[in-house]
Amino acid sequence: MKRSARTAPTLVAALLLGAAAGAPGCTSPDAPVDEKVRLLESAASYLWSQQGEDGGWHSATHGLLRGGETWTPFVAHYLFQVPDSVYSDPPEWREHALVFLREHITENGVLGISDPTVLEYPNYATAYGLRVLARWGAPSDSLRIQRMTEYLLEQQYDEDRGIESSHPAYGAWGFGETSLANGHVGHIDLSHTRRVLEAVGTMGVFEPQTTKSQWFLGMLQKHPKDLRPQPGARSGDPRPRYDGGFYASTVTVGLNKGGPVSDSLGNTFYPSYATTTCDGLLALLAAGVPAEDERVQSAARWLQDHGDLSVIEGIPPNPSQWEHIMFYYHLLVRSEAYGALGVDGDWKKKVVDLLAERQRPDGSFSNPLGAPNKEDDPILATAMVVGTLLNVLQEKSSPG
Repeated sequence: MKRSARTAPTLVAALLLGAAAGAPGCTSPDAPVDEKVRLLESAASYLWSQQGEDGGWHSATHGLLRGGETWTPFVAHYLFQVPDSVYSDPPEWREHALVFLREHITENGVLGISDPTVLEYPNYATAYGLRVLARWGAPSDSLRIQRMTEYLLEQQYDEDRGIESSHPAYGAWGFGETSLANGHVGHIDLSHTRRVLEAVGTMGVFEPQTTKSQWFLGMLQKHPKDLRPQPGARSGDPRPRYDGGFYASTVTVGLNKGGPVSDSLGNTFYPSYATTTCDGLLALLAAGVPAEDERVQSAARWLQDHGDLSVIEGIPPNPSQWEHIMFYYHLLVRSEAYGALGVDGDWKKKVVDLLAERQRPDGSFSNPLGAPNKEDDPILATAMVVGTLLNVLQEKSSPG
């Protein structure tokens, strides 16, 4: 059961009431409310209305995510950052969500495996859960946080898991399968790797895990210093052109949206595209690579050269329409990358314009094409929008 009513005061409500009463500072009863603030307030209000009686957020769209162990830390990570001046949630609502997380984290520090028949993205969920507890938890969470950190570090594919540096998965993190034998890898991708790096970075963990992760990131960026064969390459193929962008996975190649492409010489490779380049740039920063480093700057230039916010550039046109399926994810990671680098320009206005025309009457967002990436679930899409608008609201970003 969801919340049937919301009593928390909001900035938008206060502004509207103040305008109607002719409050000081209001030039007119019709004084406009800042559009980005209105969008964020109504999106936050919607998300709080979807909190379950157990404190979690549960997908009503995708059955595999009804348990709430993935949605809850993801929603909380962004929703808890909404300023009180925009939406002031009662403390008990937030504490209720923290209790949900505590009750579902195992003794080994894992979130997402409570149901033995369904794995809810254990590494992804644990990474966000760690960040939430580290920032908003209580002193009594210290042991839980320690175990979550240790679990995530143990999940990296490296020598301890029978993976050598020559392997294309070396340094990466994946889904978090619970039954992989030593020397074997499962689902591997950039998105999971970035989230775990950011989570362990919150705890001050940098070596040697972050150095190992740069091996994986170098291969995804097709960096000329990484001499390992690219996935899909034939014997004797020359190195693909280094453009600074990233693709998704060196191992689970079906994740590379649009599939492989061939250049004019017939050489096959996986192209860079916008969402993965944003994630790659952020992963480099999380791995301790300075913002002025050539790898980060090359990724930033790729994003500058592919700046369309309405579509995911770099994905070749194909019937799958992945360039539209990840619409809200694209805005989220683009805003996070721009915020991390302190990018100026009119991108914030463009984001607000794109969102304003898509918000539904109840404050939520949903991508009708987004089922393959779960963006048709309004809880996920709206949480992504909240994260995006938090970056839009930043007055000034600091590079690094």
